[in-house]
Amino acid sequence: MAGVKGRSGPPGNLNGVRHGLYSLRALLSGDGLDQRTSLYKALREKEQELIVSLGGDPSPQEKAIIADTVKTMLFLGSLDHYLTGLKSLVRKGRVHPVLSERTRLATHMRENLKTLGLKRIASTPSLDDYIREKYGEVEEEDEKKQEQQDA
Repeated sequence: MAGVKGRSGPPGNLNGVRHGLYSLRALLSGDGLDQRTSLYKALREKEQELIVSLGGDPSPQEKAIIADTVKTMLFLGSLDHYLTGLKSLVRKGRVHPVLSERTRLATHMRENLKTLGLKRIASTPSLDDYIREKYGEVEEEDEKKQEQQDA
């Protein structure tokens, strides 16, 4: 079987497939990340969750920390998945080296969250939301009272 010139092996082999580190880095830097993918949607959902918990409208510095935190969460998830698939965390009489990297990433994420603030910031509701909440409940109570009187 003859392969394509300049490439080793027959057509269809996987010799040129890489481990994906560089492609993952490119995706995380925003290069080539298709907005239709589930990875993009999950990252954006987590980012929006952090923004909402900060009260919305973060500063550019906070946006950078949030983006770094979301990437760190992705890496942590990947490492957790890898570590749970191992038969043992001990390798050649020592703790698996990936475990120490996972611990470093978790510490980094914790520091990012401390920098952002761990407490949820309540956003002040708009006047429309307040009126809807206040008088929507009153209408429901009035309907319940009328139902009790009719019975």
